Amino acid sequence: MIQLLNYGNTNCYYIKGEKGSILIDTDWAGTLQAFYKKVKELNISNIDYLLITHYHPDHMGIAQDIIDNMNVKLLVVDVQKDYIHCSDQIFEKNNNIRFNSITVEPLIISCKDSREFLKGLGIDGEIIYTPGHTDDSISLILDEGIALVGDLYDLNSAIAFNDEKINNSWNKILSHNISKIYYGHHEQNISNIKI
Repeated sequence: MIQLLNYGNTNCYYIKGEKGSILIDTDWAGTLQAFYKKVKELNISNIDYLLITHYHPDHMGIAQDIIDNMNVKLLVVDVQKDYIHCSDQIFEKNNNIRFNSITVEPLIISCKDSREFLKGLGIDGEIIYTPGHTDDSISLILDEGIALVGDLYDLNSAIAFNDEKINNSWNKILSHNISKIYYGHHEQNISNIKI
């Protein structure tokens, strides 16, 4: 089950498996109260893991707050571990006193091991490395034909960019027989596509 948590500028997603749950992305620092309101509205009582698609400020801004206040574990893919603090300087420069830098030790897994990890939560799928928007971008692919891609440029933009890295990431995603794509910012968070 996937639920959209749209409480700011970024589409965040809650995925509940039979044995556990994952929150995909957060929003800017300062959106914690709006997050709580949305979680209550959707009757979400427990979040086991937080997975961030890439470490830009609008996708990780309240990560540490959620971790501290809801006893959530940070799940990081090994290709992301050097990027966890890349937004700290942006928040400091803007003098954003509501930002709390990530201080917890994350659980680090590889894309190769992601299927087994997700299966332990009762979620059928895998995490794949999809650079293009950033070098730490990952996407969650669910076996039911759904891709959660964060800020990876949409298919129409990807064609216009004609960038090899972006094209390779989309080819990896589409090789999984995807029928729905969940983006990080689109007005319509679901795009139906036919392959």
